[in-house]
Amino acid sequence: MISGALATATIVGVAGVMLWSGGPADSSEQQPKLVETPAQVAQSFMNKAFSGDAATAAALTDAPPAATQALAATKQGMGTSAYQARLTPAEPPAQDATTAELAASVTWTMPNASLLKYDVKIPMQRAEGTWKVRWTPAVIHPQLTEGASLVYRKAVADGALLGRDGKPLVQGTIPDGLYKTITGQTGDLKGTDGWEVGIATGTAFTALDGKKPEPGEKITVTIDPARQAAAQAAVDGLPQGAAIVAIEASTSEILAVAQNKTLTGTNPFVGRYAPGSTAKIVTAAAALNAGLVQPNTAVPCPATATIGTRRISNAGFGHDSVPFHTAFALSCNTTFGDLGSKLPPNALPDMAMRFGLGADWTIAGADTNTGKVPPASGDQQVENSFGQGNVVASPFGMALVAATVVSGKTPTPTLMRGKPPVPNDVAAAPPQSVLGPLRAMMREVVTAGTAKQLAGIPNLAGKTGTAEAGGGTAHGWFVGYQGNMAFAVFVENAGSSQSALNATAAFLKG
Repeated sequence: MISGALATATIVGVAGVMLWSGGPADSSEQQPKLVETPAQVAQSFMNKAFSGDAATAAALTDAPPAATQALAATKQGMGTSAYQARLTPAEPPAQDATTAELAASVTWTMPNASLLKYDVKIPMQRAEGTWKVRWTPAVIHPQLTEGASLVYRKAVADGALLGRDGKPLVQGTIPDGLYKTITGQTGDLKGTDGWEVGIATGTAFTALDGKKPEPGEKITVTIDPARQAAAQAAVDGLPQGAAIVAIEASTSEILAVAQNKTLTGTNPFVGRYAPGSTAKIVTAAAALNAGLVQPNTAVPCPATATIGTRRISNAGFGHDSVPFHTAFALSCNTTFGDLGSKLPPNALPDMAMRFGLGADWTIAGADTNTGKVPPASGDQQVENSFGQGNVVASPFGMALVAATVVSGKTPTPTLMRGKPPVPNDVAAAPPQSVLGPLRAMMREVVTAGTAKQLAGIPNLAGKTGTAEAGGGTAHGWFVGYQGNMAFAVFVENAGSSQSALNATAAFLKG
C-alpha cells in the first residue's frame, strides 16, 4: 500500500524484565543477570536486519545461516530503500512462557520516496533461557517464502530511436550531421520510467505495488547499416568531393546518404548541381510522352550540331542515324538538344516533377531540396534538355528520379518510419507508357553504352552524366538502380563520369 509522506516513526519497546538467578542475593558475590524480553530481542532484530550487517541480525534467530542469506538478498534487492519497523504494544508473555508472537508494522521508503507499508508477525522461541526469533522469511514480508526476496526496481519505459536492424541507433552508424538532425527533431523518445516493488523468486516476479511507465515512441531510422557503410567507403576512396544517396524504390525509404570530407559546405540532400546527361532520363520521358519518338525511331546523332544559336557537340563521336534507344545509351547531346527544341516550354519541368525532381516534401529527420527544372524555351531549353543551362539537381533528387523509374509511382521519401513525408508540391507519377522503354534504355546504358564497364554487375541499369561546372571543370554522375535499390552517385569536379562509375562499382560490390 502506497501512502503519503511518512511521519517520523517512533520505535516502541517493551520494558525488560529483571530475572534473578537462584542463590542468595549477595551483591559482593553475584551480580543480577538481565534476561531480555521477546519484545527487546525482536526490536533489536528489526533494527539490525537491514542495517548492513545481516549476520548480526541473523544471530538473534534460531537459524542464522538461512536468515543471513534471506536478509542479505532483500537488502540487495531493495537497494537504497530505507527500512523501519516498530512493534505493536502488547502485554508481555508469562514469565514461564517459551513461545510468543509479536506484531510489527513495517515501512520501506524507496529511492523515489514512495512508501511500502505492511504488517508482520514475529514468532519468538525461548531456548536455554534466551529468546530468539523463530526464523521464517515471513518476518521480512508476510508473503515471502524460502528463496524469495523483496525487490525494488525501475519499470523501464519502452521507447527508442532504432536502426533498420531493430537495434538502438547509436552515433557513428549514420553521418554525424544527419544523426544530430534526427535526434534534434525527435528529442528524448524514452518516455518516463515507472517503478515496482515486489517479491522475486528466481526469474519470477510478483508485484506488490508500483507505477507503470509512460511509454515513449519507437522510431526506426530507415538507413541500412551495410549499404551506408558501403556508400561511405566508396566516396571516401575518391580524392574529389563525392556523395551517394540510395533509396528503396518500392517504399521510398532512404537506405544510405554518404559524403566524403572533401565535399564541404553542403550535403547530398540539398546540394544542387547541374545534372548533365542524367537529365536525359527526364527528356527521354518527355519526348516519348509527346510522341516525338519511340525507342526504335531513327534519330540523327551528329558529332556537332547548331540548334538555335547554340553549337552542341558530343564527346568525340557522331552518327548519321541511330535508333533513339541507342542515342540514349551513347548519350548523344545533339540528339537530345534537337528533341528538346521541339518540346513545349513546360514539358521538361512538368515531366521532371513527375519523377520527383523539383518536387518538395517536408521530411522528418532531414531538410531536402530535390532541384529545379525551370520552364524554358529556345536556346535555354536546348541546354536544359541535356542537363546544362539552368537545370540543377541534388544527389537526393536524382536518386528519386531513379526510384520513380523502378517503382512507377510517385515517391514518398522517408527517413523515419511512422513519420511519412508531407507533400508540398508533388506531381503524379509518369505514365507507364514511358517507364517500360526507359527501363530498357537505362539497362542498355550498362550493357552497351557509356557505363558498359559496369556490365558485369547483374541487374544494373542507369545513366551517366558529365556536367560542365564552369572554370573548365565538370561534375561526374551515375544515376541508376539495381533490383529494388535506386541511387545517385555524384563526384564534384571529376572531369567526366569515370570517377562516378568507379564509385558505383565500389558501392555495389561493397
